[in-house]
Amino acid sequence: MGYLSRVALVAAISILSISCNRGITPGVLRFSHFWSEPAQRAFMDTLLAGFHREHPEIPVEVSELSWSDGKTKLMVGFNSETAPDVLELGSDWVAQFSSSGVLLQLDSNPSIGARFANAAQYSLAPGMWSGKHYAVPWLLDTRVIFINDSLRRYILDGLDTSHWDWNAQHLQSDLIWSTRRGDGIGVNGPDQHRLYKKFLPYIWSNGGDLFDSNGHPMMATPQNIEALKYYVGQLNFGVLGTQKDLDEAFVRGKLGIWYSGSWLLPRLAKAPFKWHSLPFPGNNGHDGQSFAGGEYLAINAHSAMKKEAELFLEYITRPENELAFARKVNEYPADVRSQADSFYLNRREGKVFTEQLQHARMTPVIPQWLDVEAIIEDEVSKALYKKKTPEQAMQSMQRRTVERMREP
Repeated sequence: MGYLSRVALVAAISILSISCNRGITPGVLRFSHFWSEPAQRAFMDTLLAGFHREHPEIPVEVSELSWSDGKTKLMVGFNSETAPDVLELGSDWVAQFSSSGVLLQLDSNPSIGARFANAAQYSLAPGMWSGKHYAVPWLLDTRVIFINDSLRRYILDGLDTSHWDWNAQHLQSDLIWSTRRGDGIGVNGPDQHRLYKKFLPYIWSNGGDLFDSNGHPMMATPQNIEALKYYVGQLNFGVLGTQKDLDEAFVRGKLGIWYSGSWLLPRLAKAPFKWHSLPFPGNNGHDGQSFAGGEYLAINAHSAMKKEAELFLEYITRPENELAFARKVNEYPADVRSQADSFYLNRREGKVFTEQLQHARMTPVIPQWLDVEAIIEDEVSKALYKKKTPEQAMQSMQRRTVERMREP
């Protein structure tokens, strides 16, 4: 029994018991996605109508999932043999599915192969297992540094920000904090599935990494310990909070510097203060590397409609369709050629985000990632609350990760 089956079997038994064909209409292609807001749903309907015009012989049934329980529902579906034919997955989930043999290998389809050729290189790994492609990168997004210029102006007029690194960020945060007009920098604390996204860029931007090229944990390296020391040290002139609370503090003009995503742009368009953004800073001569999240599309390996599923996947990831949907949901298309579309370059801070996408990374590709993620967030939280030193936290992170990866 594969890892996915072992993890989900108990959930499957406890949640529901269904026959192999319950709720499945023969000859109907089933597609599950996570875009359920009214405007998103309406545009998805437009895309589906376009597919119907091209392939009227392939009816499509859509089901919408939520991020709170969508992954569990998909796992239950695979265990009960009722999983959709085409499904959307988050970038940090794919390895758990692809390593279990439930996703269709996609390398033999030349039309889909073009999607891999034109995607950002770093976005390919999450959709691969044992050197083969099992999921197509669809949408991407990243995070940048937001700076409140109205807080900076009290003491920082004329300060050169052309050289943006950890030292510069430290200096500006400290000086903003010293004005007592706002907190210098936001520090994401305990916040499930979010804290690690704020911390990992400090490791990457200091020349560190979590795993070596063979997938072995290497958490307690000097570079990683230094990254955690810096992250924790920001509390000397910053404020600890959740992503939601710190987003709110920045929008209200109470926070000087904050690392966040494009979801802030609509709210900041009405902000009563001046602001701008910068790429994530590097340290010790290393380039700044931000976190990139992504949405992927895959096909059920046991689908009775594999040919039709491949036609649908080719259609929905077609560059013009992918770009149109990405613009509608305020994310970036995975196709690097479309990332230079005028929609992105001409919007406020669009060039910063587009540039940052060229210097970004995604989560490591290991089936146990979600468990490792929880270990990382727990140890970083202990360091933030002074329950452990950064050295102790990283050493414990290493030990616990090794133990977890020894388990089946």
